[in-house]
Amino acid sequence: MRSEAETRPTVRYPDGHVLLRQLNRDFPVVSHGEGVYLFDTRGRRYLDGSAGALVASVGHGNREVADRIHEQLLRVAYVNGNHFTSDATETLAARLCADAPGGLSRAAFLGSGSEATEAAVKFVRQLWVERGQPQRAKVITRVPSYHGNTLYALSLSGRPHYKKFFGPMLSEVVTTAAPYPYRSGLEDYERDGTAHYLRLLEETLLREGPETIAAFIAEPVIGSSAGASVPPPGYFEQVGALCRKYGILTIADEVMCGCGRTGRFFASEQFHFTPDVLVLGKGLSGGYAPLSAVLVRQEHLEEMRQGSGGFMHAQTYLQAPCMTAAGVAVLDYYEKHGLVAHAARVGAYLQRRLREALLPLPHVGAVQGVGLMAGVELVEDKESKRPFARSRKVVERLLALLFEDGLILWPNTGHANGTDGDLVMVGPPLVITEAEADELVEKLVAGITRLGERP
Repeated sequence: MRSEAETRPTVRYPDGHVLLRQLNRDFPVVSHGEGVYLFDTRGRRYLDGSAGALVASVGHGNREVADRIHEQLLRVAYVNGNHFTSDATETLAARLCADAPGGLSRAAFLGSGSEATEAAVKFVRQLWVERGQPQRAKVITRVPSYHGNTLYALSLSGRPHYKKFFGPMLSEVVTTAAPYPYRSGLEDYERDGTAHYLRLLEETLLREGPETIAAFIAEPVIGSSAGASVPPPGYFEQVGALCRKYGILTIADEVMCGCGRTGRFFASEQFHFTPDVLVLGKGLSGGYAPLSAVLVRQEHLEEMRQGSGGFMHAQTYLQAPCMTAAGVAVLDYYEKHGLVAHAARVGAYLQRRLREALLPLPHVGAVQGVGLMAGVELVEDKESKRPFARSRKVVERLLALLFEDGLILWPNTGHANGTDGDLVMVGPPLVITEAEADELVEKLVAGITRLGERP
């Protein structure tokens, strides 16, 4: 018997029974995917230029990965993490920890990046209580940033417009400015950026009282909230030293930028960041199963063992082999096909092509990023960097034009001043070729050009 969705080419609220994320647009019904492309039931092809939300690292329709997950499902899909471990879970933990930044030698697995962020913060908080310093309860986050959609992770996400709807439910966190080259206001971001942002961070620490700070959390490369913003040279080395000076633990959020997206498997290593806790997600399973990871230090876990006896956190799918088998299959695919090196090579090509093709356009203010992760910021006036008014919905209109032309990208708004700001994220599957990168750039140029003709 065919479902309702299979009888129509698109679904639009109030059709069907799915709580659609947007209630005023048509949703094509996806049929299948192959590599960097998706196809709908009308036969239309879309280049997935953002890998969904920078998730589909090994491409769509990857039988090598899917078959391995199927094998695990036939053995056992789920066991509770309080009762069993599994070969898949043990293997994934060993593989990740073998290559992780120094000292990260234990891993826990959950179902999403938001869950991993929550677990990481709880780990840090529990550690301070075990150490007899319960006053360390504050977490410093950066603005702009994004760390997840559960309530504390959302509290840590330095994007002020979230407070309009959820403010009374969010926790108080401490904020400092994030490195953002296009809107830093600095004469020379590369030369002066580290000293500038370090001074702001230390001023914040001293104002709050370093003895009250539990952790500092940061994305090595900021995701959509700042358009793949890359830190200035030496930033994370000096931030790490400053946090150690005041006894503050550090958390690296690599949910979006990790797993090879920047041309290194761990983005932290690329920027000389040696965190106390690291979280991964998205590309770790390539979208073939919900999966995220929290990596911690053995010595910190030993403190818990000698204190309360364990980490006080669990969720239903903690360490479930149906998820971790996806991670092992993806890591095997990476290794077999040299995917991180491929991402670095094609990423360098894509970054060059984006800059050459887009920066001359009238309303492209900035193109930034590294590897297969880039942000394109649109502005009304390039000289003053003045953003478009939010009421004009520029990025929404651009995405609609691109979608019509068969290109999918990921948007962000509000980054310029908390309300205004339009950018798109480019982050295709890591399997993309140079020819497909050319197609992506050509479609994006055509879309921005058409947008300029429709003020």
